[in-house]
Amino acid sequence: MVNGMQKYSGASVLWVSVSPSLKFFDLPLLQNLIKHRSLAKPSGAGIARWEYAQSLDEASTLEGATAMLVEYLESCDRPVHLAGHGLSGVVAMQASVRCPEKVVSLAVLSVAVLPGLTWQAHYYLQRMMTPCSQARVLANCARSLWGTTSPYSIKSLVSLLEKDLLLSPSPHSLYQVAKLDPVLVSVPKFVMGGGQDFVISPVVFQQWRDQMGPGDQFCQLPEGSHFFHTASPDWVAGELMQFWMQHEDSQSETLSALKDCGNSGAIETLPSGRSTRFSRR
Repeated sequence: MVNGMQKYSGASVLWVSVSPSLKFFDLPLLQNLIKHRSLAKPSGAGIARWEYAQSLDEASTLEGATAMLVEYLESCDRPVHLAGHGLSGVVAMQASVRCPEKVVSLAVLSVAVLPGLTWQAHYYLQRMMTPCSQARVLANCARSLWGTTSPYSIKSLVSLLEKDLLLSPSPHSLYQVAKLDPVLVSVPKFVMGGGQDFVISPVVFQQWRDQMGPGDQFCQLPEGSHFFHTASPDWVAGELMQFWMQHEDSQSETLSALKDCGNSGAIETLPSGRSTRFSRR
């Protein structure tokens, strides 16, 4: 671990994580990807997770996390499939623009065309517009983010969201909700979202259709919440694998040179449904 970055070698898929308190919710998907990836061709093309942990003494900004991810990507001797959820997906998207030669493809989950539209933005807007306490607003956010069928207690989720406000590099604050311009990505991208996401409504999510280019894909799980990848990890893993394999076929010479990352060594471990699809080839 170097200033929040955990380095792994030989991985063809790099999962970005800039929210330490919420990374647990990525694990079901990552474990499913490991299972799928171990059966895929080329064999040995593994999964790794890049982590960024902001200290309480640092200014909360996306620039720091993005710059460090770009630095990491530039140190890699092979391009990777870059992926992330929420704010982590925003960082991955910004990094892919700065060094596209190091990115085979980009997959973002629960990310809007306007990347500033995050759960933190909704939280601070509610704090500004209502007299409710932090605990009350966070409890409302927890119910909306994970849905009514979530197996996690509201108390536990509130605690994790409170930590995320402190430790993630969100550009938002009680002083100001930042406005971020759309990011024009040149590498092939796969955009996934949940139809019941209170952060990014289905209407807002449909704005991605106008951003689709050759090789891009768009997919939405109608019953999915903001954390749809936690509730439906096998389905999401299957969709991502199909996308990556399509682009690996076109770059087989590059990816076949990747060294074996192992079936599970790159990811720490802890004790499907319908979709709406749009693609442009």
